[in-house]
Amino acid sequence: MLWRSRRGRRYPPRATVLHDPTAAITPQRRDSHGLVAARAAMARRDLAAAEAALLTHLRAHPHDADALVECAEFSFRSGRPDRACWALAKALALFPGSARWHGQLGYANLAVGDHDAARESFERALTLAPDDPAANYGLASCCQRERRWPAAAAALERALAPAGAGDAFAIVLELIGVLCQAGAFDAARRHCEQAARLAPAEPALWYATARLELAGGRPALALAAIERCLRATPDEPRIVLEKARCLRALDDPAQAWLWLARLTGDAGNAPDVEHERGHCRHAQGAAGDATRHWLQAIDGYVARDEFAAASALLDHLLAIAPGSAVAWHRRGKLEQARGDAIAAAMAWRQAIACDPNRLDAAAELALALEAGNRLSDAAQVIAIVADRLAATPAASGAVELHLVQARLARRGKDSAAAFSALAAVDAGATDASQRRHAAFERGKLQDACGDVDAAMTAFTDGNALALAPWQRAHPGRNKALAGVEYMLDLAGNGWLGQWPAIPDLPPHRDLAFLIGFPRSGTTLLNQVLDGHPAICAIEEKPTVQKLLDAVQAMPGGYPQALPTLDAIDIAWLRRIYARATAAHGDDGPARLLLDKFPMNTLLVGLLHRVFPQAKFVFALRHPCDVVLSCFMQDFSLNNTMANFCTLADAVRMYTRTMELWQHYRAALPLAVHAIRYEDVVDDFDGQVAALCGFLGVPWREDLRDFSGKALARGRIDTPSYEQVSRPIYRDARYRWLHYRKYLEPQLPALQPWIERFGYGLVDAGAR
Repeated sequence: MLWRSRRGRRYPPRATVLHDPTAAITPQRRDSHGLVAARAAMARRDLAAAEAALLTHLRAHPHDADALVECAEFSFRSGRPDRACWALAKALALFPGSARWHGQLGYANLAVGDHDAARESFERALTLAPDDPAANYGLASCCQRERRWPAAAAALERALAPAGAGDAFAIVLELIGVLCQAGAFDAARRHCEQAARLAPAEPALWYATARLELAGGRPALALAAIERCLRATPDEPRIVLEKARCLRALDDPAQAWLWLARLTGDAGNAPDVEHERGHCRHAQGAAGDATRHWLQAIDGYVARDEFAAASALLDHLLAIAPGSAVAWHRRGKLEQARGDAIAAAMAWRQAIACDPNRLDAAAELALALEAGNRLSDAAQVIAIVADRLAATPAASGAVELHLVQARLARRGKDSAAAFSALAAVDAGATDASQRRHAAFERGKLQDACGDVDAAMTAFTDGNALALAPWQRAHPGRNKALAGVEYMLDLAGNGWLGQWPAIPDLPPHRDLAFLIGFPRSGTTLLNQVLDGHPAICAIEEKPTVQKLLDAVQAMPGGYPQALPTLDAIDIAWLRRIYARATAAHGDDGPARLLLDKFPMNTLLVGLLHRVFPQAKFVFALRHPCDVVLSCFMQDFSLNNTMANFCTLADAVRMYTRTMELWQHYRAALPLAVHAIRYEDVVDDFDGQVAALCGFLGVPWREDLRDFSGKALARGRIDTPSYEQVSRPIYRDARYRWLHYRKYLEPQLPALQPWIERFGYGLVDAGAR
């Protein structure tokens, strides 16, 4: 919460000023006409003119460190902390010895949510200037996020020493809260006395005192402090909530409940309020009501990504009721949101053990197991709840369990059982999402049974159910296709060939990008290569998106900034990419990094500009099979995947993507290895050995066992999770021939690519 004192000061203090005009400047200072104009525009709050003047100066003087810092200040104050990160990083590359600039970069990184980079910047600032108050304050913020309370307190103490009276009060208040978290109540009380000497009439002081005394086990003193706070600010929701906490701690939950009733609307629905309601009802002996409020609080915390608070409350609930199936179910959902599939499965199993009749936990577990290719385990879960499922077809989780039954039966080639399970899904489905998943599953089943017309009807229904809510939420133009068209216009005018060379660019680590188009066999290749000890494979993670976001922050944005990048910019972009890949399992330069994301085909120009020695593995499959398979997949929609909900849109995205790829190949000196899915199926050893040779790693016999390794790894987060758990098979080759009548209208657009990639239209080969 932000408090505003009677003197107008905000707490916590905003120690984020990025430029000090009184500070010593570098010898590179150029007070050009552009800079003077930019400052004048800032003074009159003409942000557009200020930005234009600043960028004009920087285009002429890209290594003017002081102007870069001014750009950072302007960008931060005008709501562009991402650009401030770029400007400060570049200034520091030119003059790395400025503790002030390192600290400022730390605050810019905090503003964009990159807390690891922020901590690194603050630590560098403090290496140069250990007593710098702003850097210490920033480091304390990082430590608090990491729940390192003693380290946060020590950093705040260092920030406090040179602070002025106004900032000192705010820092002391924050220090009191940190010391409470660390359990250092006596030290916190000493700082309360210090804050009282600085600003004895501030409501923020009384609020901090109340929280301290309540945490320290002295609720009567806490209540007295909060009463003083209420007299000054009677309608502040957090003060009302704190009074309720004090009253409950004084064994008056009934009065506490009445105070909580004053909180309505968004304030009354906040998770910390529901949290306290649960405590009040528990103190009154209403265990069921308490659990209901606590569960609502947990859901609220998870929705806000406050996983630590949700986990702590779940620990409390399970300590009180270790046999609560509903609590264990929520534990599973929490762990799933955290990305811990093993912990989620364990929690759902515990929920089922507590109450075998609880279908929602069984459904979550069965869905996760099937997606992880643990088919027999998923079947066992369904068997445990089979009686309850038959008796209560409308219970929460029943539809999802029937859907898993259908998937298991289809994968086990029991079409009769699969159709029966889908009939149960149809009977119980209550929302469009359930009907959508059922439609796609029915399409897969009808395809497996050879009923092409029924399959197309089902896939069309599923795509319509997926597309309608997406279009309501994202009205307007097709952003993904518009971006491709824009790049095609640039490339068609020779723009790619006009990029100047970047001098003094050092080499980068061994790196390859696995690209192509969705459903072209990229997941198969990724799973094969991921088993090689010399390769670290990253599958469909937003690593390149981080790179793209960073370029967007530069003057001109993407793609206009690409020709103007210099060696300093490239070094910064490589660091951003390295942090992104490290967050997703990259273990360093000892191994070749293989970054698989099919639609990175659209960003090849960016990737080559930043990593000119990178290799590109281009996965190919018959274009008709590609677009048909995209249409048949139940994708989670985004701007790109929304183009796959009709065959016409899928073909348009495919052809325009391939056109851009050809421009990249013609204009840029790319190292490319194209590999066709059908050739891998026909000659696995030869094709994979050639691919290994291109990547500079030796062929290994054990690469053939990619399916076994995929099963051992568990969940694969792409629509191909079923296929890559199987050894090489041929039934997906040239599937489009069965659907030819549906693809006939699209063949004129696809024909050039069918021929370019070496496929015959009619004589497509044996299935």
